[in-house]
Amino acid sequence: MVRALFSIGTNSTRLLALDGAERVAVESRGTRIGTGIGTSGTIDPGARERTLGAIDEYVAIVRDRGDAVVDAIATSALRRARDGASFAADVAARVGVEPRVLSGAEEATYSFLGATVSHPGGRTVAVLDVGGGSTELAVDLPTRARATASVERTLSLEIGAVRLSERHPALLGGRALDVAERRALEAQARADASAVLQPFAAERGIDELIVVGGTVFTVAGMLAGGVSDGTMVTHADRARMIDHLLSLDLVARKAIPHIRPQRADILPAGLIVVDEACRLLGVDAFIVSEADLLLGYLTSSAFRAGPLPPKR
Repeated sequence: MVRALFSIGTNSTRLLALDGAERVAVESRGTRIGTGIGTSGTIDPGARERTLGAIDEYVAIVRDRGDAVVDAIATSALRRARDGASFAADVAARVGVEPRVLSGAEEATYSFLGATVSHPGGRTVAVLDVGGGSTELAVDLPTRARATASVERTLSLEIGAVRLSERHPALLGGRALDVAERRALEAQARADASAVLQPFAAERGIDELIVVGGTVFTVAGMLAGGVSDGTMVTHADRARMIDHLLSLDLVARKAIPHIRPQRADILPAGLIVVDEACRLLGVDAFIVSEADLLLGYLTSSAFRAGPLPPKR
């Protein structure tokens, strides 16, 4: 029996389907349902249609895999949208269940459980999840977390790649920036991100940092030539990449191997959030994990295992 999870994030709509331990479907589309929610408080009509279109594609993929049970989750954008209930009803008509809107603490917990699923767990680990609309940190011993299906310490803060980009539109690549412009813009964006991420400073002294999310998975692919899982990323890597991306316009960014076109505009902002989080945690290098929130939730007791509705 296939178990499939639909995930609606601020930037990406994703699918993970497992048959036992085997991944039989892994999909991601940059539908950006979080577009403009910070100012309007409602879901952009174009983003709504893109997201529902991706879900329709995913439902067809799951049906092709045979007998399946499903669930759906949503994160930061749906926590903030005033019209989230009507959108949830549209999702339920397609997948058979309204998306469960995770709290920030739940998002951090499932990201930790997913990223550390095969970790030996002999020392304290932190898992950082930088999304489009929020950034989560979870800290615990992996063995303890697996035994209790919980995480000792979690933090969820209201900053992410999409939100920081909207606050500093020059990050998006409307044009290439010269050296002085890059330095000034980066300093402003770092100060903004740091002000929100400041609570992370209380977690300095962790033994190991694992980072998940589209930003770091993209960066790891760029560094490792497409092999992302387990890649180490240093501060020097991040600083060099931020400066390089800001020196390019959006068209040039999209031409870089291993950058998905839908992520090219927000990648500098995502990297700045990641690097400021690392600075506050006192960490230079981290490991990138492909396993993340989706795996953590899909393999947990929270998974609701509902049937797909009849074909529409």
